[in-house]
Amino acid sequence: MTQLIAESGSSKTTWKLLDGEELLWSGRTLGMNPYFTDSIELSRQVRYLSRELPTTTIDTIFFYGAGCLNLAMKNQIKEAFYSVFPNIKVEVDTDLMAAARALFGSKSGIVAILGTGASCGLFDGEYFVDYAPSLGFSLGDEGSAGYFGKYIVRDYYYKLLPSDISSYIESNFDMDLNNTLHRLYKKKQGNAYIASFANVLSEFNSHVYTKNLIEKGIKSFVKLQLNYFDNIELKRIGIVGTVASIHRETVSKILSREGWELVKAIQDPIDLLVAYHIQSR
Repeated sequence: MTQLIAESGSSKTTWKLLDGEELLWSGRTLGMNPYFTDSIELSRQVRYLSRELPTTTIDTIFFYGAGCLNLAMKNQIKEAFYSVFPNIKVEVDTDLMAAARALFGSKSGIVAILGTGASCGLFDGEYFVDYAPSLGFSLGDEGSAGYFGKYIVRDYYYKLLPSDISSYIESNFDMDLNNTLHRLYKKKQGNAYIASFANVLSEFNSHVYTKNLIEKGIKSFVKLQLNYFDNIELKRIGIVGTVASIHRETVSKILSREGWELVKAIQDPIDLLVAYHIQSR
């Protein structure tokens, strides 16, 4: 069976085309979060994908994406695929399900994503029993790259950043205020643009400013998202995303102080997700 597997966040989508256990092709496109990408752009991305794929018959497309929790958003993704691949079976699920299958397989645990955005849910080994409310870039996403990016950008303009971090940002970004506001509010994927400022965390990982910011963000994530599940006995958590992967030791210490055990942290779920699909076919 030929499977096209996609793991999509707000910033990028990673694709793997499998024939049985053989990897035929892999590639990347822009993120396909239906909350930030309209139907026309989604179809355009799928058309671009179709030109990149090798000429082969695809049996099933498995799409795991940010913003795909409710039926309307899932259908928006399906319609984009059907506009290009009308005769192929398409299954759409959340990026959180991709993380769950990559982190825990068929075991239970709390599954979290700290990528461009943030989300978490209680996984029973097959389904999600419950989710913390996903409030998105403006109201939530605690502990995500978007969360940290917002603080870094805000602190830059209010002249609260340490001078060495401020100089780094000026060397790597166009910090004209009009440009920043245009990129955030007028152009597509403004959330991903602000999230890109979070690379400051890895560039200055030993800096007091970044240590304090990470501490603040992860504590907020625990308080507002993980504590949504505070009445359960299961305290095992696995996290997908750059924040937890690069800063695993710091994140693990903060979680431990709050009564949680970080059992696994990976940057990208796609390889483990592919292994799951190979074993499940």
